[in-house]
Amino acid sequence: MRTRLILLLSAIAALALGLVYAQPPEAAHRFQLIAPGVYGAIGTGTLNVGSNSCVIVNRDDVLIVDSHITPESARALLREMKTITDKPVRFLVNTHFHFDHANGNQVFTAPVDIIGHEFTRRKLLGDVRAKGTIFGESLAALPNQIDQLKQRAAGEQDAAQKARLEQQVRVQQAYAEQLKELKPTPPGVTLTDRMTLFRGGREIRLLHLGRAHTAGDVVVYLPAERVVCTGDMLVAGISNLSDGYVNEWPDTLEQLRALDFTDVVPGHGEPWKGKEKIDHWQAYLRDIWQQASKLHDRKVPAADAAKQIDMTAHKNHYPMITAAGVAPIGVVRMYDVMEGRADQD
Repeated sequence: MRTRLILLLSAIAALALGLVYAQPPEAAHRFQLIAPGVYGAIGTGTLNVGSNSCVIVNRDDVLIVDSHITPESARALLREMKTITDKPVRFLVNTHFHFDHANGNQVFTAPVDIIGHEFTRRKLLGDVRAKGTIFGESLAALPNQIDQLKQRAAGEQDAAQKARLEQQVRVQQAYAEQLKELKPTPPGVTLTDRMTLFRGGREIRLLHLGRAHTAGDVVVYLPAERVVCTGDMLVAGISNLSDGYVNEWPDTLEQLRALDFTDVVPGHGEPWKGKEKIDHWQAYLRDIWQQASKLHDRKVPAADAAKQIDMTAHKNHYPMITAAGVAPIGVVRMYDVMEGRADQD
């Protein structure tokens, strides 16, 4: 009885501290315990994993949320999660179609079911490398990004910073090489609004709450554990707007707020507790939409509008904002939504 009590108290203490499972120095992930059997898989920087994943260990099997940016990063996740469980993966859920969350799909073969919104399946069946797509633009920019990193590393005088930059060069060069094996793989099981899985004693709800980061966002909600995995609908910083419905996103976030949760595992950044970040992101979205709408009405081209939009009022919550100006791709997207072209997705 005393031994069981000690183990129970140890487990409670680990939960309270947000236990991070020890990994080898070169591990690509650290696994942060969020709730019993629920882990955030966060990249360490030794490999380009692109996004967070969530690992949900059930009585007999495992469900993974998002498959990372390459097949190799997905394989690393499967190897390294052996430190927390030896149970087989039975389900993979794509929160949306973006390459940093779904490029590892091909690694998850039968009997694993890949689940996502029907929109996600449609997008992954298309040409994900096409010019103008988020992945296509990323691929086009990659060689220049690597060259710039090399130049910065060559010119850096601080030894520690130079070592960090050189590691980034190696990671990005490896990423470029790993992309050569990519075979975009869509979900084989789809939903439109909701799906519920019961695995042992755990209830797992897959919910499409509305259009937000994409037209097919899915959040994974564990009602008993009060945990939600949000993908890029809600992240620790500023989510990209390239496929978003900025005008609808705040209302979708209200649907998210209505869920009874405490812990959030976002698509990017550190997990957190509470709903305060919903307020911050809603305020940002409403502001940028209003500013973009006024510039659109004045016939200001999207590229010029991007330079004029000033989001510095939100820098207390988003310290990466240091001056006026936003990414042009987000303004182009908002103009597409305003003019009805986005509905052709």
